[in-house]
Amino acid sequence: MFRSKVLIMLLAAVCFSLALTGITAVFAQIPEEADEAFHDLLSELHEDRVVSDISGDYTYYGDYEDEWAQIDYYQWVTFEQSNRFVLSANISWQSASQTPNNFAAGCGVIFNEGDGNSNHLLASIRMDGLIYFSGYRNHNYLSYGSYRYGPASTKGSADFVLVVDNGKASVYLDGRRIVQKAELPVMGDGVGLCTLSGTNKDYGTRCTYKDIFFYSW
Repeated sequence: MFRSKVLIMLLAAVCFSLALTGITAVFAQIPEEADEAFHDLLSELHEDRVVSDISGDYTYYGDYEDEWAQIDYYQWVTFEQSNRFVLSANISWQSASQTPNNFAAGCGVIFNEGDGNSNHLLASIRMDGLIYFSGYRNHNYLSYGSYRYGPASTKGSADFVLVVDNGKASVYLDGRRIVQKAELPVMGDGVGLCTLSGTNKDYGTRCTYKDIFFYSW
C-alpha cells in the first residue's frame, strides 16, 4: 500500500522547472572552515575512487532557501550544467503541517536534466526517513528505489553530498554513504535544487541549503 501511494503521487505530480532564479555564485568571503571541509571532502571522495579527478573547478554559491505549497508536487531551480560533479550543502527541511504526506515532502537535487519536466533525475531527502532516486524520461516515471537514512521527521537537517559521474550517482548524509546507483540515464546536463511539498498548508515545505559548493571535472 505504501509503495502504491508513492507511485500514484509521483505519476500524478506536475513538476515545475525554474531557470537560474535566486541562486548566484559568491566569489568572495567563502567561510574558511567550510572551504577546508569541502577540500577534505573532495580528497576523501578521490581516495574512495568516487571522484576520479580533483583538479577541476568549484564554485561557492552560499545559501539558498525555497518554499513550495502544492501537495504532492515539486519544483526546482536549475543553476548548473554538468554530468560529472560533486554538490555539497547542509540541507534543512521543515513542513508547515504536522501531518503532511511525508513520502512526498522533502528537499533534493535534480540532475542529468534534459528538457525540464519530461527528462530529469531526482535524488531527494523525504520526510518519511528515506532517500529516493526517481525521475522522468520522455514523460515516463522512473523509480530507482528508496533507502533508509533515519526516522521520519517533519523538521530536520543533514550534511548532504551528491556525486554524479554521468550514469552513476552516490548520496551521502552526514558523512555516510546511503546509496550508490549505476547505469542511470543521461538525458542532459542540468543540475537544480528541488523542493517537494506534502501539504497545501501555509508555506508547504521549506528547504534551506547552506554553504552550497559545486565541483565539476
